[in-house]
Amino acid sequence: MESVRSRPALWGWIVKYQLVCLATGQRIVDAYTLHHTDNALLQADFAGPLNIQDAQGVWKYLDWLPTSSSNSYVAGTVTYKAEALGDALGMTDLWVTFHGHWPEKGGLCPTGSFKDMEAVPTIQRLRDHDCKGMICASAGNTARAFTHFCGLDSMPLIVIVGKDHGHRIWTKTGHPTDSIKLVVVEDGDYYDAKTVAKGIAKQLIGWQMEGSVHNVARRDGIGSLLLDAAFTMDRLPEHYFQGIGGGPGPIGVHEMAERLITSGQFEGPVPRQHLSQNIEHCPIHNAWQARRDHLLPEDFPSEEVTVYSDYLLNKGPAYGQVGGVHDILKASNGQTYTVKESDAKLAKTLFETIEGIDIMTPGAVALASLQQALASGEVDSSSCTILNISGGGVERLRQEQSTEVVEPWLRVNKADGASMILKALEQE
Repeated sequence: MESVRSRPALWGWIVKYQLVCLATGQRIVDAYTLHHTDNALLQADFAGPLNIQDAQGVWKYLDWLPTSSSNSYVAGTVTYKAEALGDALGMTDLWVTFHGHWPEKGGLCPTGSFKDMEAVPTIQRLRDHDCKGMICASAGNTARAFTHFCGLDSMPLIVIVGKDHGHRIWTKTGHPTDSIKLVVVEDGDYYDAKTVAKGIAKQLIGWQMEGSVHNVARRDGIGSLLLDAAFTMDRLPEHYFQGIGGGPGPIGVHEMAERLITSGQFEGPVPRQHLSQNIEHCPIHNAWQARRDHLLPEDFPSEEVTVYSDYLLNKGPAYGQVGGVHDILKASNGQTYTVKESDAKLAKTLFETIEGIDIMTPGAVALASLQQALASGEVDSSSCTILNISGGGVERLRQEQSTEVVEPWLRVNKADGASMILKALEQE
């Protein structure tokens, strides 16, 4: 067998970073590795300091991304001091990290959400490890991001969504989609889409699940928003607000803050994590308020519920894993919130009226939770605070540019979905 040391390119990656198991401390060579120890995340550990590159978006922070090099695709954060919004909230040091389409502000997420920042380094990581293709399950934003960039890259992608989310997988008219196979689970939701995706991943040799929270390229790509904010503000924030579904975003942000402190580039402490969910479906909030390090069945609603932001509805969030949401809330002395639909809608209107750009529902939930924190005294009005608007400008983009929904390659049911996909692939 060829040794690692006989492969100069791979050895270069080992010098740049290794993966560390957060449960055992064991260091391993990355092979697009998603799992090592049960109930524990892996984390990329970088050998060198962060030197900001002359590049756009996430690639400015290539030194702390788990890839061999950059690629030509652009996605990244716009950080700005939100003075007018801060005035409306009575805050003197409010900053927004915006992710979406906002040309005059320098918006760098072409599909309208910070999932673009996860897709760009993940595609490079896939190329680094000679993967044949990728399998992705999503409620919409992640699938749209990977459809956009995998289409550009001609990377084979099987993207699986629930019955209510197919319309969210759209591209600009004429965008390349030859490498994309969209599968709709006609009697299923996001959780069912994930189950079907895992079923085919076991059978397709050389293909990779994108990995969600277990994918270090996703966490570090999205975590780069904290790097953009820190270098823009010349300090770490005291507070960080985000709507949460599964957990890659807050975990990635926390990990980047720890790297900045450990490297000596910024002083601590890490930002306090303030994470918000829909009031009807809030397992992370329920577990954290009970001061438990694990989820229980009773943390979830006993029946299917309708929520304001279904992007935040996740039946399997990364809460109890070592390095997961519980651990970052504990390490940052964090807090959680639940938000009513009426309050989120008011927050959305407030932001859009003041800032002049539409935002997606997760950002509205995050803003409503910030209003709660101010009212309760959890956050002081003078504290340096980041509000993550994780998606925006989508309505404007679709008004300014012609778009088209990707036609499904296959429609399946959740019981036989995996076998139906594998059979269809064999017949091609």
